[in-house]
Amino acid sequence: MDRRYALMVLAFIGLVASILACNAPTPTPQAPSPTAPSDISPTSPPQETVPPPPTRTPLKATPTSTSQAATETPAPAETEPPPTTRPTLTPPVSTGPLDFPVPTMLDHWQPLADGKHEATIILHITGGAPPYTIHHDLSVFTTWEATPAIVFQAHGCSAMVHTIIVESADGQKVEHKYWIPTPWCD
Repeated sequence: MDRRYALMVLAFIGLVASILACNAPTPTPQAPSPTAPSDISPTSPPQETVPPPPTRTPLKATPTSTSQAATETPAPAETEPPPTTRPTLTPPVSTGPLDFPVPTMLDHWQPLADGKHEATIILHITGGAPPYTIHHDLSVFTTWEATPAIVFQAHGCSAMVHTIIVESADGQKVEHKYWIPTPWCD
């Protein structure tokens, strides 16, 4: 049992050492200064040199007399590589409990050529977080608006009985059934 424990401790130490070695900072090679004598003899084979990393030069103000405005010498523009990390996505911010009033009448309707009618209901969504996914029976659409229009076809003179489900981006969901009499049969 002691030998097994000792092996586990050694394995753990090896794991920690390898993690530290992988995450340890590596020194950046420095290029020799142009005035320093070269240690490379003409008979030695050529060696690959690595250019020094780009350095940023801060903007420096040039002192001037009181009659002239101070000027700044801009640093040369450098292109930076794109970031290698992904931005963290923030969850949508809820504006409160999701809800909408149950429709009691059509906001608009018009007859169609085939005897049907195009009906429009405008929702008034409060709370939740956009985008909103709207389910009206079998129709589904997504909108960023808090007052989306639901347009559908109706026919006959019986009342319109349907279900509306609204889901918001923050995970809230509200479902209301409605009953609206047909205004074209009054």
